[in-house]
Amino acid sequence: MGKLQSFYIGFNEGKSVFRPGESVCGSIVINLAAPMKMKAVKIKFIGKASVHWSESRGSGKNRRTVHYRGSETYFDQTSYVYGQGSMGPYQNEKKLPGGQSNFPFQFILPPQLPSSFEGAHGYVRYVVHASIDKPWKFDPNTKTAFTVLDMLDLNHEQHARSPATMNDSKTLCCLCCASGPIAAEAHIDRMGYVPGEFISVNANVENGSSSKLPGTSASIIQSVTFKATRKSRTRSNTVVEINGQGMDAGKSLQWNNERLQVPALPPSMLRFCNIIDIQYHLQFTVVTPGTSINLHLNLPIQLGTIPLQGLTPYSIHPPMGSFPVTAPPVEPSAPLPPTYEPPPPTYMAAVGGEVNIRDEDDNEHIIGGTSYAPQYTYYDWSQSAFTYTN
Repeated sequence: MGKLQSFYIGFNEGKSVFRPGESVCGSIVINLAAPMKMKAVKIKFIGKASVHWSESRGSGKNRRTVHYRGSETYFDQTSYVYGQGSMGPYQNEKKLPGGQSNFPFQFILPPQLPSSFEGAHGYVRYVVHASIDKPWKFDPNTKTAFTVLDMLDLNHEQHARSPATMNDSKTLCCLCCASGPIAAEAHIDRMGYVPGEFISVNANVENGSSSKLPGTSASIIQSVTFKATRKSRTRSNTVVEINGQGMDAGKSLQWNNERLQVPALPPSMLRFCNIIDIQYHLQFTVVTPGTSINLHLNLPIQLGTIPLQGLTPYSIHPPMGSFPVTAPPVEPSAPLPPTYEPPPPTYMAAVGGEVNIRDEDDNEHIIGGTSYAPQYTYYDWSQSAFTYTN
């Protein structure tokens, strides 16, 4: 690496998750083996959203690739901390001495920003980028991404406390004969959750067919819509799933408060972003035999960053082979059950882990900062499940 031993950006106290309106504070750190001539040290704060995908059109010689793009910028600010363009004691300097040099920075985030997100066809990304402007030579660059979390308070969301129920049925066809119906109903006691909470799934399945049903399952589905200038594309994927038993012909099956834990995920809607939208639903599935299409029940859910208040644990440490049951109703004369404050939030890396964030503006001389995973609030309710007081 020659004179430049290391070049990186660090945040104060190792903090890398911020809320809109907060100050992002840190330092550019440069370690030199010997003095180095340079015009300036520049820092850039970038917040933007971008979507892109391509599709093939035509066939044979007329086959072509069509690109769809969309973008929006939330901030793009450049400052100079050393040399040309800087203010203060370093404004006339042209040679940085050997050893370690630290250049503090502070940037106040706008009050309304979408949460960080990395998806299949787009992202919302916040980056601090630094570069050394060297005369007549390549310019070393470094960058680091940080997470911004829009605080979606479920207590202010209209339907977060509302329960959801869905039912449907289908028949299995074999040549000219149709079997009896397969009927299913699924229920959740509310629609609003935060990462770390458990969704209690209740369901009833009646197998009126003459075939054995292989299994049942419940999963959280994330549906992301990417909006380009001329077109949009929605991509759905399963982020977590639990599996249940199947049943013989003519039999029934019940799910009683089976627990599905919400992993680290961005909040619903991705507020303040106009080109990416995120929605979630809980999908209860009855698996059908052979090539038949499975029976799916989709119940809408909303993920936030601040949990609903007034939670009461109805079970802790369910015994093996059983599931927690809903607390019995409270008699009018009996004291109300105690409510519990939610555990303090921590941060957890997003489902899917790190992604490569090298973009078209990065040259071959960039140092580090090309892998990143957003972090989302996570409440450690791993030892209990919760319901609401009436």
